[in-house]
Amino acid sequence: MTSSQSNPDRSGEDPDLSGRRASSNQFALLIFAKFPEPGKVKTRLAASIGHGAAAALYAKFVRYILKLGEPSNAKEVFVAVAPPERIEDFQKEFADGYTSFAQIESENLGERIVAAAQHVQANGYEKILIIGTDSPTLPVEFLHEAAAALSTHDLVLGPAEDGGYYLIGLKAVHPQLFSDVAWSSAQVLTQTLDRAHRLNLRVHLLPSWYDVDDLPSYQRLLRDNPEFSCYK
Repeated sequence: MTSSQSNPDRSGEDPDLSGRRASSNQFALLIFAKFPEPGKVKTRLAASIGHGAAAALYAKFVRYILKLGEPSNAKEVFVAVAPPERIEDFQKEFADGYTSFAQIESENLGERIVAAAQHVQANGYEKILIIGTDSPTLPVEFLHEAAAALSTHDLVLGPAEDGGYYLIGLKAVHPQLFSDVAWSSAQVLTQTLDRAHRLNLRVHLLPSWYDVDDLPSYQRLLRDNPEFSCYK
């Protein structure tokens, strides 16, 4: 499969999905990623290891996450890229095997998630697993569990140890899930669960995992995964 670029449909018309509608047991994997520009990624970690090393490390994270696509059994892998003007640079930097499109320009993560998920569903997928690039050692078994859980649940969440979530699985895009959430705080998971309860959604929780955002979490990563040394 080669990398390709698509644009979110903003016309309000249903796109031609002939031949693209996924069967009920198929799902798409949607990855949120940034172009690894020094000073723009892993800024908290960069305070300890430097912006250049942090950007190189983040690029390694992206490559590891992209490798989850095939063993996850996803029908198609989409990558929502930020910033929009670096999407061609992103495609040149990373290997083929995904369909990329630009994230909408918004400071609100919830708005970007909703727009990206709607774009993927407009491409023929009901079930979507959404992950970021902060958990490079995320076990693929968690993705298998999440995909299976969407057969009997409306929402799947992978709790992150910092109070957020490393994965969200959807069968329908509910903008209310992402509205007025205190992003990048320890309340993200709790607030999302509260909104899911209000929407009467059946929720499945995955095992917890950790993000790598600062020096302590990076040192934790290195203890079991020395290949992530930024000096290699």
